[in-house]
Amino acid sequence: MVQGLAFLSKKSWHVKNIANQERVWVEEQKKAAEELKVKELAKQIQQELEEEELDRISGKKGGRIDRGIDWMYQGVKSEASQLDNEKKAEEFLMGKEYTGEKTKGDLEEEQNAGGIQAVINS
Repeated sequence: MVQGLAFLSKKSWHVKNIANQERVWVEEQKKAAEELKVKELAKQIQQELEEEELDRISGKKGGRIDRGIDWMYQGVKSEASQLDNEKKAEEFLMGKEYTGEKTKGDLEEEQNAGGIQAVINS
């Protein structure tokens, strides 16, 4: 090596530095382990998809893996609510006037009727 450049081997970023070589080796090992893990997960997912496809083809309904959050939006309707909905639909079809459903909100008409005077008087 040229005498004027001998100091480069002592720099922390030099490629021949043992600490840098070790750091590179450790990172390569981590990357290899991560790639192995990704391959294992991909293989497992593929196997599960094949099993689901076979179950679907064979007509089996049980053992389905839920893959989303759709179950949160599928409400369980009770018989009473279904009967109530049917009754409302029938009344609507028979010509009864639809009044709409009152929903309880932060501000109701009864509370706001008097404005500030209602608050002061109470």
